Amino acid sequence: MGILTDYFSAADDAQAGSAARTGPSSPDPLTNQPVFPTVELKGIDPFVVLGTLAGLLTDRPYAEAKTDPRHGSLVATAGDEGPWVVAVTDALVTALAATTPTALDAVAVRWAATEELEGSDPADLADALRRLSELCVRADDAGHRLYCWTSL
Repeated sequence: MGILTDYFSAADDAQAGSAARTGPSSPDPLTNQPVFPTVELKGIDPFVVLGTLAGLLTDRPYAEAKTDPRHGSLVATAGDEGPWVVAVTDALVTALAATTPTALDAVAVRWAATEELEGSDPADLADALRRLSELCVRADDAGHRLYCWTSL
């Protein structure tokens, strides 16, 4: 089946942690709208694949990009077997929010050529990057941070 990954924005770690059990796209009981702005990106794990993206967007080696203390750091869990909420680095959010659609298309081609995404369609990755970038813009405008809800 693979890993499920929903990227979402929240004001802080405590608020993001509340999504551990139900997921970020669960509806608010009062409004029936998702509690958090969310983008579903199946197979884009917040550890290696997103670290590779961070390296590509910031022109830093993957080994350096993953040293950011927020890179994949555990925010909350619903138990030993998940689901989990992990942080996404502020540097990646800033980079995605500032990158033009044309530049995202070029990054998608480079990203598709990485070992982790070998065989992926660059057009599909470009679409994922545009959706993630839009989420980053909204998060940045609201002063929020980005998180990933992940489950096996």
